[in-house]
Amino acid sequence: MAGGPVSRDRALEGEAACFFHPANRAVLPCDSCGRFLCTICDLPVGSRHLCPVCLSKGLGKEKLPEIVPRRFLWARSSLVLGLLPLIFMVWPVWFISGGTAVILAIVSLRRPGSLVRGSQRWAAILGMLLGVIQVVAWVGVIFLISYASSRHK
Repeated sequence: MAGGPVSRDRALEGEAACFFHPANRAVLPCDSCGRFLCTICDLPVGSRHLCPVCLSKGLGKEKLPEIVPRRFLWARSSLVLGLLPLIFMVWPVWFISGGTAVILAIVSLRRPGSLVRGSQRWAAILGMLLGVIQVVAWVGVIFLISYASSRHK
């Protein structure tokens, strides 16, 4: 054979061709714009099939509900709120950050883990532990203040 074997992805005469790769056979249209797409250009997003142009538009203004470009890291936020007041010893912040760290850790443990970063359970548990230490420290300070003021009367 002079031209070699015919690839099954190559568009034959009379077949629909890919908008982006005219030599390739189209397998389906884009669900957003209707352009014919080959297997290379087909980008499945949830139950939809999009072309690269429509996918990039979806990441910009239009916002595709299937794509989450950023995710709030509950466990890491809990760990940060648990660590920062202890590192910098800003004791008035302990009252707010300790309870918030515990709440964020509980929310984190109830949410499914990230496919990229994993479950981050260690960060949630450590953040919860540090938050509980801060709350216990505040309760101890309040108890000591009330005990000392009751002894002076």
